[in-house]
Formats: sequence, structure tokens, C-alpha cells
Amino acid sequence: MDLHNVDNYLLPTDINKVTDWGEGWSWLAGGTWLFSEPQPDIKTLVDIQSLGWNEIEFINSSHSQQGELLAIGATCPLIKLIEYPWLSEYIAVEGFKGAINALSASLKVVNTATVGGNICLALSVGTIAPIMVALNASYEIWNRKGKSRIVRAKDFQIGFRQTVLQSGELLRRVLIPVENLKWQVDYKRFGIAASDPALAIVVSAYNSAVKKLRLVIAASVAAPILLEFEGDLETNFNYVSSLRNMHFIEDMRASAVYRREITQVLIKQCLEQLTISN
Repeated sequence: MDLHNVDNYLLPTDINKVTDWGEGWSWLAGGTWLFSEPQPDIKTLVDIQSLGWNEIEFINSSHSQQGELLAIGATCPLIKLIEYPWLSEYIAVEGFKGAINALSASLKVVNTATVGGNICLALSVGTIAPIMVALNASYEIWNRKGKSRIVRAKDFQIGFRQTVLQSGELLRRVLIPVENLKWQVDYKRFGIAASDPALAIVVSAYNSAVKKLRLVIAASVAAPILLEFEGDLETNFNYVSSLRNMHFIEDMRASAVYRREITQVLIKQCLEQLTISN
């Protein structure tokens, strides 16, 4: 869709040169959502594809005490998470594939849409954010002066279309401890139809060596919620009481009670899959 109200298009090679940020300015990455519907409030687009960020790399960072990190650039197309030649021991990347397949998007969209764009859009039905929360990822956020701060993925999205980003800030990259890529991850989604937005998403991540389980609830709530447990998979995890205390979405598509019940079913399916695999 053409955005006829846009007056300026900027293609910077240095974020420090993006000055005079004001009302009606917006960062542009893949643009698959931005150009899908009218954006009457946007007057200036700042395209970050020209900044030359690496898509996928492995680094050692002073920001973390967890050793080697997987760094995924915010402008990395979703398709790269599927096509990258991951080591066989990084079994958690199956979660990436599950999340991207859940989009039911065309090949054109998957080739263009970016990791950062999916996360920063902060839809309740967003597919990438729950995986990042499950893998205990952190986000490196830049301001226009090149200064950075680190925010844990579980704290980034605070509501529907709401994040902790301040005016002019942008997501630079996603940082995941490489050891967490060895966790077993399962991605479950439920919708009325495959092409419909999800009514509930549950992502499980389990480390059998230390017997730790992370469950992420999404789509049925406004922003991803993390539940953490310890013990054998046979342990009766008290997730039911946790669900009772959550505020589930209620709208014309489904009641809060229905979304809670579906979420509970997906959690059971995740635990059953993990038990079979272990």
C-alpha cells in the first residue's frame, strides 16, 4: 500500500546522523506491516536497512556473564533463521521454525519481514517474541547517539503494541546465550484457522541437565508472560493456579475463559511432548 502522507524518506548509513527526530517519524525495516495498511500519522520514514548490521553472528559480550552469545541483528529477515546452517546440537532453533511457520505468511513476507520488526510491532499474537522470552534472550537497544542499553526480552513488551522503547530508540539486536540453544523447545499455537491470528500460543523450553522448565504464554494475553519451574517433568507443575491469576484477553473472537482453557490445553501438550522426548 502506498503511504501518500509520507513527506520524507531517509536512508542513513550512520545512526548518529539521524537528527531532529520528531512527531510523525518512524523507523523502517522490512516494512511488511508498515505498508499493509494506512499510516496517517507517519510523515518521515528512516530506513535502517542501510546501516549494514550483521544478520547472525556468534560473539562474546561484556553485557553478559553467560559466555558466548548468539546475536541476531534486528534487520535479519525471518527466512535467515530457517536457512542458517545451525549446529545439530542447537535443537532450540526448531522453535524459530515453529514460530515462523505459525505466521502462515507468503514466502515474499517471510523473505522480507525482519526479526526486529516482528518484535517491536508488539502484537499480542506476535510469533517471535515468545520464543525469545523462552530462550532468556536480551535486547540491545540503541538511541540516536549510538548509546545502548540492555533489556531482557521478558520485560520488553508491556502490553498490546506497547514496549519500553523511548522516542527515537530502536532495537539493535537480539542476544541469546548459546547454551540456551541446547534447550528443548516446543512451540504450540491454536487458532480457529491456520490463517487466522492465534487465540493462544505456548512455548516451552526445557533443560534436562539442570531440570529447568520455562513456559511462555502469548496471544491469549496482551504481552508474553513467563512461568519458570524446576524439577523432573513428572513433577506436577502448579501452572494451573498461575493461569487463574492471569488477565486473559476477551473480545469478539473468544472469551477470557475460553482462552485460558485453550492455553491450559497447549501447556499440557507441551509437557507431553517433552516427556516423550526425554
